[in-house]
Amino acid sequence: MVDDKLPQVGWCAGLASASVRIHSFDSMRWLKILGWTAWWGLGALARAEEEKPFLYSPVTEVPEWRLLESYQGTITRAQFEDRWRRIFDPSGVLVRYLNLNDEGVEVFRDTAKTQSLFHLRFAPGEGREEKALSATSWSSEKPLLGQVICLDPGHIGGDWADVEERTFRIGRDRPVVEGELNLKTCRLLEERLKQAGAQVVWTHQGFEPTTRLRPADLYPEAIQYMLQDVKSRRFPSYSANGLIRWNAELLFYRTAEIQARARKVNEELRPDLTLCLHYNAAPWGRPGRASLASANRVVLFAHGSYTADELAFDDQKFHLFQKLLENSNPQELEIGAAIGRQFREKWGVPPEDCGNSGYAHATGASPYLWYRNLIANRLFHGPVIFVEGPYMNDRTSYSWIQAGEYEGTRLIGGKMRENIFREYADRVADGVIGLFRERQKRSPAFTNYSP
Repeated sequence: MVDDKLPQVGWCAGLASASVRIHSFDSMRWLKILGWTAWWGLGALARAEEEKPFLYSPVTEVPEWRLLESYQGTITRAQFEDRWRRIFDPSGVLVRYLNLNDEGVEVFRDTAKTQSLFHLRFAPGEGREEKALSATSWSSEKPLLGQVICLDPGHIGGDWADVEERTFRIGRDRPVVEGELNLKTCRLLEERLKQAGAQVVWTHQGFEPTTRLRPADLYPEAIQYMLQDVKSRRFPSYSANGLIRWNAELLFYRTAEIQARARKVNEELRPDLTLCLHYNAAPWGRPGRASLASANRVVLFAHGSYTADELAFDDQKFHLFQKLLENSNPQELEIGAAIGRQFREKWGVPPEDCGNSGYAHATGASPYLWYRNLIANRLFHGPVIFVEGPYMNDRTSYSWIQAGEYEGTRLIGGKMRENIFREYADRVADGVIGLFRERQKRSPAFTNYSP
């Protein structure tokens, strides 16, 4: 289940490392603020912190704009404006931070445009060609040969499931733990992808965090996050100390963990494609109490659709530019649309409608595929498809999950079905494999005599 309307923030490697700079937080000042918090609550905590502009998302690295220098002169103004407005910023918020002309674009920290961050020179001619998927294998048996595909099972699960708030139980039934469901599905997906010739790599394969950090390491950053927007942010009804702990846990499993996975993807694995798999859930009947619903939807996300609040931060502007210049969007649209077709044709589950969400907009490639700015698809390099599978608390899906990893078929919701993990994995695999088979047929190098 994707983390909706929660802090999309960054993390830097090694809090203890003297070579990495994060938001400074003097220990004595932290203890003093923590004491005030215990006595006066969050309001006093907010008053204790000086008001200042927020340059970066909490606990993030300072963006290294120099890394974008290799893109100088590779994109035209028309290409830049098309990608910017169509994919990343349909509401036009970023223009407040830009100076744009035929020679290039300059991005600023502030809307007054007094603090320049980066200047990109446009290509005088046509720029680089649009990227598209290419078949590297001519074997109909193994259409994914030569492709490195990374699997990212959402969340951690195991002993961390309660901390992540990604588990529920109804009566004496078997607990539903999303991290475990994601892992089971990815293991079956790996089988299919390998059979089709892909090299499969993982962000993680068990129930241990990828990050070495733990919630207790993030108390100062949790306080700093809470200070950013106390008036408009909604918090659970905890004591002040409980609230700090809750935010530290949030930054641990949603920020530090995904940042650690991103470093692994970008620096070690370097895949051609990353697939992030999740199960979704319908809203509970009552807050904190799981209930079943008669509703089911499927949704996929490609990267894009930054909000005005997100673009106030330098690191968010940096990642928008990085993803825009990387130009993985054509591949994401092809792959996402292919997987969406499988859900429509094989499951008949309707797509989610994110049109009024305020944080997503339609891609136009498939009713199942939407643009959204998530931590993983923002930080992972290369094409990334986020798959939000069936609702765990839909009545039919719930009984299907409770049936476990059975062999063969059983009667589920009036239909003979394989187990839910197998069918979910097959929908994703059939989409990816079918797309590459189709690419083979279109290639001039393809021949029926291929081995």
